[in-house]
Amino acid sequence: MPTRQGKVVIAGAGPGAVDLITLRTKKVLESADLIIYAGSLVNPEVLEFAKKEAKKINSARLNLDEVVDIVKTAVADEKEVVRLHTGDPSMYGAISEQMNEYDKLGIVYEIIPGVSSVFAAAAELKVELTMPGISQSVILTRRAGRTPVPKNESIKKLAANDATLAMFLSISDMKGLVKDLIDAGRSLDTPIAVVYRATWTNQIIVKGCLCDIAEKVNKAGIKRQAMVIIGKVLNRDGALSLLYDKNFAHGYRKTDSQNEFKGSVAIYALTEKGCAKAGEVHNALKNSKVFIPDRFKNKYTMFDLFGYGKIDDLLAVNWKKFDAHLFIMAAGIVVRKIAGLLENKIVDPAVVVCDELGNNSISLLSGHIGGANRLAEFIAGVMGGNSVITTATDVHKIMAFDEMAAIENWKIKDPGKIKFLNSMLLENKNIDVLIPENIFNKYYKNSNNIRLVHKLSDISAEGAVVFNKESKYADIPVLEFSSKKYVIGIGCKKDIGEDEINKAVDKALTELNIDFDDIALIATSDVKRNENGLHRFASSKSFSLKFFSKDELNSVKTPNNSPKAKAEFGLNSVAEASAIVAGNQGELIFEKHKYPKVTIAVAVVEPEENNEK
Repeated sequence: MPTRQGKVVIAGAGPGAVDLITLRTKKVLESADLIIYAGSLVNPEVLEFAKKEAKKINSARLNLDEVVDIVKTAVADEKEVVRLHTGDPSMYGAISEQMNEYDKLGIVYEIIPGVSSVFAAAAELKVELTMPGISQSVILTRRAGRTPVPKNESIKKLAANDATLAMFLSISDMKGLVKDLIDAGRSLDTPIAVVYRATWTNQIIVKGCLCDIAEKVNKAGIKRQAMVIIGKVLNRDGALSLLYDKNFAHGYRKTDSQNEFKGSVAIYALTEKGCAKAGEVHNALKNSKVFIPDRFKNKYTMFDLFGYGKIDDLLAVNWKKFDAHLFIMAAGIVVRKIAGLLENKIVDPAVVVCDELGNNSISLLSGHIGGANRLAEFIAGVMGGNSVITTATDVHKIMAFDEMAAIENWKIKDPGKIKFLNSMLLENKNIDVLIPENIFNKYYKNSNNIRLVHKLSDISAEGAVVFNKESKYADIPVLEFSSKKYVIGIGCKKDIGEDEINKAVDKALTELNIDFDDIALIATSDVKRNENGLHRFASSKSFSLKFFSKDELNSVKTPNNSPKAKAEFGLNSVAEASAIVAGNQGELIFEKHKYPKVTIAVAVVEPEENNEK
């Protein structure tokens, strides 16, 4: 018999509105130690029912094995786990495969049903799906896409009667769906309704018939997360409440971690539709902040505001504080606004521009090192649009050397050689690489012009790329990388100067016999976001600067707590906690040292994959 070591509950979060979760689901959320939730498909307000110390994991980028491993570990530790799905987990929730794995492992689980989006859509349409004399049957199905459907369950077969159809996951090709319905014998005047994110505050309802629904849906900009209801019952629904305030729409499942953008993102919008799209992207990103005009303050109370004509001042303040800036507006506006802020490709943040309907996501600046190309692709996936990438290596599907360095968190020793070596890639010239074999296999194994060598003396090509080696080949261009091994946690006085920080860090690294090139990033509390000296120091050393919240910093144990930080900010520690958190729970090798106006701590960077295990 299986032994119950912990508790696993597979629960439905309902269609969107926070008050449509069941009382039973609310109860298990309140007592859960770990909540694994289905990304932006779940209203984040639902997670507020959890106790403060509960751990929350977004499963949007996790595969089945990763989810099962997390659950297995938690159950073995006698934790109470809630696997939170959108709607009702029994409808397209992919829970069978999870339950099969739990059965194999002897993990006991239970299921709590939820309100399905089909019933939420019917409620918002004010329609009864079954009506005497019109339709006594409802078919819940989906159109074939990347996931096929059984031959006898094609839309042409299922729609060949007057039963009400409720279509999940079928909005992406509305024209194709309409054609299938017509081919099945449904007339052009057949009523059809599309409900986007039913019961969310940004719900949209579009109603029409087979003759015009595709055009209406396209005009409304609906691409994902919509329920389609088809049938004569729609003619008896009474007055419809049409809502055109669309917002969050995250149907994106990222499986390729090398394309993930992990930094902080500032999002800017100018129009009402742009604000809605900003909210959609904000809900999908891990670390972002939205800035909108103050004229929308009553409608979007969760966002930061800026006054009329003040976006230039806002950008000047924000430019160095975020790893990336996403502008939901015309590209021409963005170019003019950021022109005076640009320095060089090594330190400039990523800049991405997208239109307010989410049709195109354009990587505008710092595509490789800054990660704008990866961010543009992610945002396009979130919005169901297209990513526009213009860097030559990406256009030709070649991994640029600076992009590889950014993904692998390597430091580029001589950035001036990036352009030359990437040009050699594009020109198919012979390049020798002295890098770890697993990295070579990941990016260049199938490249005819790139050869893996194992020592400096083997280099004989027209150019070379080396990792953690001092190259002496002056007769050919060599691009050198080094690993970023350490992270610096910093605490500082208000209005600290750049020079004071530089002196303190230099003393600490000298004592540790660590080179500046081995530093991955510097980190501190988010209460220090407005310290210009910190930003100038980070920029001068080409360091990334990370800020962490009180909850993040207080979640780790440190050897030396700070009574002053506790009294002023509610923080147990600043320098030590920042170093540990930024280093992926890495070992603290330099406990906090106090210098004039600055406190320094240093931790080893732990690879993320090791930390997850």
